[in-house]
Amino acid sequence: MSNKIDDQEATENLVVNLGKLEEDINKLRNLRNEYNQRTKNVLTKRNEINKEIQDLLDKAKEFTQKRDDLNQQVKDLKQKRKNLQESLAQDKQTLEEIVEKEQTIDKGNIRKKRNTMIGISKRIDKIEWELQTSILDSDEEKEMIQSLEKLSDQVNKLAEEVHITTKQNELWRKISSTQKEINILHIQIVDVAKESQIYHNLMNQHFQKVNSLRKIATEYHKEFISNKKTADSYHKEYLAKVTEKNELRKQLKNAQQEHRRKIKERIKSNIEENVNKAFEKYEAGENLSLEEFRLLVENGMI
Repeated sequence: MSNKIDDQEATENLVVNLGKLEEDINKLRNLRNEYNQRTKNVLTKRNEINKEIQDLLDKAKEFTQKRDDLNQQVKDLKQKRKNLQESLAQDKQTLEEIVEKEQTIDKGNIRKKRNTMIGISKRIDKIEWELQTSILDSDEEKEMIQSLEKLSDQVNKLAEEVHITTKQNELWRKISSTQKEINILHIQIVDVAKESQIYHNLMNQHFQKVNSLRKIATEYHKEFISNKKTADSYHKEYLAKVTEKNELRKQLKNAQQEHRRKIKERIKSNIEENVNKAFEKYEAGENLSLEEFRLLVENGMI
């Protein structure tokens, strides 16, 4: 009787422990799934940020290329301007040499106008030098270019009035044309440089945004790693509990089988005892109950 109670208590303990394990398993499964979902959500956010970063980098690359192309244009325009300035300086020097040779024959009003032309030419040279060597904003630069154009027009009018030699006229026309080209190049350089600066600013803005987004992506990545580690930890615990549950189920199954075997043995033992008692009564000539008679018949005793 004591063994029967012990077996029953052991079986009940196994059932209770299985119930607790099942609760733990469900809890761990839910926690694991929750952190797996968190991991997926953070991964999606991180990937979205990385996609935005790549789009910004592609756009910044376009702006960089446009800026570089425009900077090359500025460089080419400056070289062209430099070549024209050197040619202009040579032509002015040649003109001065011709004028010096003819100074002795200049008289009256012609000499006065020629001196005026020389004075204006020096003013042009001064402005040209300031444009090359001074740091000016675009408005100041355009204002000086406009002054150059006006002074060039004045020189051209005076040149027509003083009736200087054909060579001088040719040089004046060439100088005037060159100066106009230089003035146009000044404007083009300013405009292209401004456009280049716009793309440079856009490029910087995109890179700054990329840097900010990279910080956010890094935080998402850290959160992703943390959630994944937590999910993996819960999954490891979950698997351990499942293994433990399967082992308990095996133990419970064995205990139940052993319990059924004992019950069968006990029933068999009880039947044999009852049969023996009934047979003793039968041999003693005592009256048998219907149940006792059935037991003897079923076991081939009568």
